[in-house]
Amino acid sequence: MIKHLIFQIYAPFTSWGEPAVGEVRHSNIIPSRSAVLGFLAAALGIRRDDDRIDAFNQHYFIASRPFIVKGSWLYDFHTVQFPPAISKNSKKVDEEDFNNLVTHREYYNDVYYQVIITETKSAPYSVEQIKQALLTPVFPLYVGRKNSPLSLPLAPVIYEGELNDAFVFANEHYHQYHQLDPVLKYLVDSDANEYYWDHADQETHFDVMKIQLRQDQPINRKRWQFINRHQYAGHLKRSE
Repeated sequence: MIKHLIFQIYAPFTSWGEPAVGEVRHSNIIPSRSAVLGFLAAALGIRRDDDRIDAFNQHYFIASRPFIVKGSWLYDFHTVQFPPAISKNSKKVDEEDFNNLVTHREYYNDVYYQVIITETKSAPYSVEQIKQALLTPVFPLYVGRKNSPLSLPLAPVIYEGELNDAFVFANEHYHQYHQLDPVLKYLVDSDANEYYWDHADQETHFDVMKIQLRQDQPINRKRWQFINRHQYAGHLKRSE
């Protein structure tokens, strides 16, 4: 049987980066592969400059289900200051001569996620090891940016079976988990009929509605290089 690691994510703000071009840092509402892998690596204690990070990033399938009731997005602003172009013979530039650039960053708020991780062949860590790391993370965990801390325990669990059954199990498990919390119960009781995954050949269990290219598969962390991968989206073929 296939083993899956299931956990939940909920934070005041989430930011799942898109390719950063220009002055606006956009966010997708669906977790990027690079963000989730970085999240897991931080829990395991793998630093960004660790040679193990590139091998780690080549493994694991990621699937997610967002629960959106009144989720909305917002901006914050960052000011970047840089000196004007000067020749090597020029005098020291005064601070008032510096140029200022205002950059925008997007965030989504009030979105709850159920995330499923499936290890691939030769994966460096088992899902059981990653589960333990999520319970006792080495580094602080945040959702996309450092100003987005978690608002709930990750509550990781292991499930054995097919991916579609793992989604059904997650739905039932976290419904029970949040029965006494009116805010979270409201979220997990909401309609969340879209599922996202990067596993291939899931048409037996899902109605595929769209296939997107996302440039979020890291191949070289030191050089910040990413390649495209397919993200599938659709609905379960059987009722929950």
